[in-house]
Amino acid sequence: MASEDKESRTEEPTPRRLEKAHEEGQVSRSVELTAAVVLLAGLSWSMSGAAGLLQALAAGMAGGLGRATAQDLTPDALLALLHSVAFEAATAIGPLFLVVALAALVVNIAQIGLGLYPKRLAPDLSRISLAKGVERMFSPRALMELLKNLVKVVLIGWLTWQFILSGVPGFANLGLAGPRVILETAGDAFASLFLSVVSVLGMIAGADWFWQRRQHQQTLRMTKQEIRDEQRQSEGDPKIRQRFRKAQRQMSSNRMLSDVSTAHVVITNPTHVAVALRYDPESMGAPRVVAKGAEEAAARIREEARRHGIPMLERRALARALFRSVPVGGEVPATLYRAIAEILAWVYGLKAQRAG
Repeated sequence: MASEDKESRTEEPTPRRLEKAHEEGQVSRSVELTAAVVLLAGLSWSMSGAAGLLQALAAGMAGGLGRATAQDLTPDALLALLHSVAFEAATAIGPLFLVVALAALVVNIAQIGLGLYPKRLAPDLSRISLAKGVERMFSPRALMELLKNLVKVVLIGWLTWQFILSGVPGFANLGLAGPRVILETAGDAFASLFLSVVSVLGMIAGADWFWQRRQHQQTLRMTKQEIRDEQRQSEGDPKIRQRFRKAQRQMSSNRMLSDVSTAHVVITNPTHVAVALRYDPESMGAPRVVAKGAEEAAARIREEARRHGIPMLERRALARALFRSVPVGGEVPATLYRAIAEILAWVYGLKAQRAG
């Protein structure tokens, strides 16, 4: 079943799926990249500030020994002296820890961004499941981790062995050198070794970062049905959308029919099309279409016009032209002014006749 489910997940994850996974704490992160950057930051700071660090530690040690010989070493005095020496050592080494912590923070934020993931802290029984544990032990991810660790051990062991072979003759000649020369030579040699190790770890970290991203993408792959379900959830069910559009059309039709009562005349086709016009010289530059419809909607417009006593006039060509070219609420085009003017004149004459 698991293999069938994996084979059916052939589609790349959608942005929504990636966003949801990120919110749940399912992120792509390379531990090897973090370790490599931290080591590189620590090594860089140590190489640039090693002299100052050694001087600070030496000064602190000399000051501590000087204070120790200048006073009676009672238990309280010894404890205060140890506190003072420890504080001076922490002050000297503190910047190194700060650089390392800042490097770790920056590389993790660069990989997964800022955020809290409370779901990762929630209890998960699958983490203590024996079957799940055995499955994780023999999963491709676990085999990749084993291979990666073997490669690191082999490469670092080989570099260390080469360092020993190349460094033994040089170290043998340091027997008659002073302490400062010995420390500087050993420091340079070990710095070169650490730089080689960090370079190897950096290459492994780069490969691991790409592999972790690929595994993350494969884990989040979706089936075609899941993509369809997501689209349906984001866009809404088609039946619901259809009912919503139908309700919108009904509301629009009801508003349009209520505006028929404000019209001055309804032009018909005579039964297929009906267009209601209104013209107020004080507020309108041209007559406006307040309602229009075909077939059933035209019948409802005629019924509403009869109910409110709105004059109706049959003009087939004019009704079709208005229905095709003028939207509801739009003004009559100038090409139809003469025909509309004649109709409005007829309407005004009809009103005057009724009033007389």
